[in-house]
Amino acid sequence: MGSGKALGLARPVAALVACLVCPVLLLSQVPRVDALTAPAAPGSDPSGTAAAADDSCDLPRPDPLPTPGDPAARDFWQAFRLPLPPTPLWDPPGVKHVGLQAGHWLTEQVPPELGRLQQGSSGGGKQEWEVNLDLATRAAVMLTARGIDVDVLPATVPQNYHAHLFLAIHADGDSSGNLHGFKVARPAFSSVPDADDHLVDTLNRDYALATGLPRDDEHISRRMLYYYAFNSRRYCHAVAPGVPQAVIETGFLTSAIDRQLLIGDPDSAARGIASAVVDFLASEPS
Repeated sequence: MGSGKALGLARPVAALVACLVCPVLLLSQVPRVDALTAPAAPGSDPSGTAAAADDSCDLPRPDPLPTPGDPAARDFWQAFRLPLPPTPLWDPPGVKHVGLQAGHWLTEQVPPELGRLQQGSSGGGKQEWEVNLDLATRAAVMLTARGIDVDVLPATVPQNYHAHLFLAIHADGDSSGNLHGFKVARPAFSSVPDADDHLVDTLNRDYALATGLPRDDEHISRRMLYYYAFNSRRYCHAVAPGVPQAVIETGFLTSAIDRQLLIGDPDSAARGIASAVVDFLASEPS
């Protein structure tokens, strides 16, 4: 059903998918990653016109980042927290197309504008990017089996990215090792708040049902609410306004309880993600 493509895939992929489900083909030096079900022929765009990136970026050159302690820092960042203007929901007819981002995957290959991104958490002998990519890959396989085209995206989101839905997949970390559970957030400055709220509600319901994990809403952070891939005013490599979007912290890699799911039973976590995507697309508000 599509082609498997990856953005600058220099790191060996075999290490990543010690997964039991590997019908996803990844090629290097091309702008997208599409998840496939076998058999698949590389080289074609499954959506024709949907999703993909707009290679142009006409954002004004951003001001230099304020230095720590700069009294202007608060106003600088506050400008990016104002609500975006209301935007029509991006919902073209035809095959549904979604983007699943594997958080922190290929962080070392991000463009200069994203140069401050960090590497993520770790636990159970796994780096976060490995777990995120495994979950995204498994969910993508489940979704393509339902007739949905899927981009499995690295840390660098294509410029002005369009899809019927964008979900950033992450796994959390806690230095105490005591926290466990999952949480979901949408952009605090959403251009389609009703759609984004519906997406968050659907993820909270379906992921909890599939995994049995409790919600950890009290630890939703500013980094989730103002996730860089949501910030189309600041970054060229971001999701376009009008696209329903959210970020999920699928559990804590630092929790032995959560690792039983994220590493020991990743299909259940991926199933919760895939189920939420299917349910959201079937009832997406217009």
